[in-house]
Amino acid sequence: MSDSPETPPLEAYAAPLVNPPAARAIARPAFAGLVVVGILACLLMGALDNFVVLTALQQILSSLRAPSSSQTFIVSAYLITSTVAVPIFARLSDIYDRKSVFISGIVIFVAGSLLAGLSQNVNELLFFRAVQGFGSGDFFPVGLSIVAVVFPPETRARVTGLLSGVFGIATVAGPFLGSFIVTTTTWRWVFYVNIPIGIAGLGILLATLGPIRPEVRQGFDIPGAVLLAGWVAALMFPLVEVSQAPGIAWAWSDPRVVGLLLTAVVLGVAWVGWELRTRDPLVPLQLLKRRIIASSGGTTFIVGLVLFPLATFLTVFIDVVTFQGVGNAADTVRDVLYALVIPLVFGAALGGSLLTRVAYRPPVVVGLSVAAIGLFFLTTLSTTTPVWILAGGFLPVGGIVLPLIPLGFGIGLTFPVFLLAVQNQVPEGEVGAATGLISFLQSLGGAIGVTLLASFEEYRFGILAPAAPAGGCAPSAGPPTGACLSYGEALLRSAAQSWDEVFTLMLVLLLAGLVLSLFIQGRLPVGRKPSMGPVG
Repeated sequence: MSDSPETPPLEAYAAPLVNPPAARAIARPAFAGLVVVGILACLLMGALDNFVVLTALQQILSSLRAPSSSQTFIVSAYLITSTVAVPIFARLSDIYDRKSVFISGIVIFVAGSLLAGLSQNVNELLFFRAVQGFGSGDFFPVGLSIVAVVFPPETRARVTGLLSGVFGIATVAGPFLGSFIVTTTTWRWVFYVNIPIGIAGLGILLATLGPIRPEVRQGFDIPGAVLLAGWVAALMFPLVEVSQAPGIAWAWSDPRVVGLLLTAVVLGVAWVGWELRTRDPLVPLQLLKRRIIASSGGTTFIVGLVLFPLATFLTVFIDVVTFQGVGNAADTVRDVLYALVIPLVFGAALGGSLLTRVAYRPPVVVGLSVAAIGLFFLTTLSTTTPVWILAGGFLPVGGIVLPLIPLGFGIGLTFPVFLLAVQNQVPEGEVGAATGLISFLQSLGGAIGVTLLASFEEYRFGILAPAAPAGGCAPSAGPPTGACLSYGEALLRSAAQSWDEVFTLMLVLLLAGLVLSLFIQGRLPVGRKPSMGPVG
């Protein structure tokens, strides 16, 4: 496929990076692999953290003698600050030395981890979790911005594919690590475990990475950052509260939810207006006028809507429908998710490699089409669907696990495309902001998707669930018999159908993303040279 009219000629990419000034020195080729290892360690550390903490949340609350309602604040404190921090750190990396900005995020995150582990009450923990979340917002946009200027496009595509798989790894490894920590030692180690990883990543980058300073210093958009923090917090906090377990969740009609969502709308409109007018915007929304960036951003938002809630919904389905609330569901869920994550990691790596040979569009179209096939088969799950059907004792040929293989592989195939397509549409001085835009949209999609899709399932289950028999079916009455047994079976069928409808809605969203991806044009520029120099 030839470059689209919106894609600048290759010479436009090569010029800024040929014979770069010495002040922009990055790394010797011999150390490039270690740079990737250092960035990968930090990305994995940030991605793992929330999954690890969620596993240990009940033990933490019990130890600190905090009410169960505090768990939503502990989760939202991290999610809100990390989402807000993504575009802030991304923009700072365009203004100041990218290496220093990345290292600052590591220091903030490790300090927050240490202090969270030392917390003596829930208020201290909430504050330090917010500090942790803010630091973690640095890793993905700034780390991939560093990759964008250290490596030439061909190598960058492969490295980006490798790094894009960390969230899939975290989905499975996080709960496993959290469970191991709380069963073998104190819950405080769910935070302390970040310290050696962070120090190792910090040491590697200090030893191998030189300064990456911008040629032109720009201003930082403080009003934009304040408005962004306001509307993201006002949006995400009620979404987290609505998605909690019955009994502690807020209702959509709750005045607090309505008030916060209205506040989010007002602040969001003000933020968009400001960003479009200001000279040095925090998030360059003008980039969305370019078709390739708008389609990449919209598609990655939809992928976030689908992928991030998926692990949660599979967990609930297996626990409630397949195991009916009893049995060793946690270990089974972990094993099932391997079928999603391992193909996702391979798909991301392959997607990066393919971009050195093909245009942007084919991996996305093929990936989303393959993922849609897997998601289609999730819409047919029932109370009789086994977890897995194996051929030869090891080859999955059916059950819940089989559709996850094409689903994970297909979505993984698309991961590097969105980042690289957007990064190669902007000059080097805006790579951080462009990377941050994609990361921000994906995170926001995930946060919104979990809440809206879970609320849809709850609504549909309320309609589909049968009425209880006269006299009720209390558990204390002994094993269910007769009408109560039929009622219980009908409830399970209703639950399975409601989740099938959720997966159907996710399939519709994924197909919408597939249509949107057809507008992604252009291909990876070749011949662009990385800036090299002495170790910093």
